[in-house]
Amino acid sequence: MNLREQLSDALCGNLVVIGIGNACRGDDAAGSWVAQQIRNAPGLRVIDAQDVPEDFLCAAAEQHPDTVVLIDCVDLNSAPGSVALLDGDQTAAHWPNTHRVPLTLLVEYLKRTTRARILLIAIQPHQTGFLQPMNSKVLASAESLANMLNDVLEKRRQSAGADCGRPPREEVFA
Repeated sequence: MNLREQLSDALCGNLVVIGIGNACRGDDAAGSWVAQQIRNAPGLRVIDAQDVPEDFLCAAAEQHPDTVVLIDCVDLNSAPGSVALLDGDQTAAHWPNTHRVPLTLLVEYLKRTTRARILLIAIQPHQTGFLQPMNSKVLASAESLANMLNDVLEKRRQSAGADCGRPPREEVFA
């Protein structure tokens, strides 16, 4: 199953998307950048949490989501710009990241407070150096991901009420 199909199956119900990333740290900006590109719609709340996702957990929980999607740069031990859709329970295998609060704690908090399905769209960074630009491969993946999410979300809007699919498998898409 390709990434588009996995997202089509996974993005259901009341949805919160949280982009995570630091614009001053090169490729780490990708999650935040993707969130800024997503078009808002009924039943969808997009939060650009930048490098302080812990500050937005209550706002996410107040939406009573069925599904929460975190988008962040994560070391997948793969080629720069690779993208993986992970179930929230798989985040522990991809620690550490560049944020003060580990993704595992964010996922656990969201699971307990929302009872929602938690997913992570992980983007493999090339570099996260201070005041560095985003790598061209990572930027191209972020652009492709943003376009794909907008397409999937538009189809979701057109067929409101679709049931959730099976949980995603960990796959890396280069």
